[in-house]
Amino acid sequence: MPSLSRQILIERVLQLWHERQHDTHAIAAQLGIAEREVCEIIEQSERRAL
Repeated sequence: MPSLSRQILIERVLQLWHERQHDTHAIAAQLGIAEREVCEIIEQSERRAL
């Protein structure tokens, strides 16, 4: 299970992504993480939703 701070980061990435007002680059810049990490979080979330 992810740590609490990691879980908050995941939730924030997904919130921004689902608002459809940000692309992966903008989310990464806003949260101060790598764009690759943003993409991985989104991909994992979409796999779980299937």
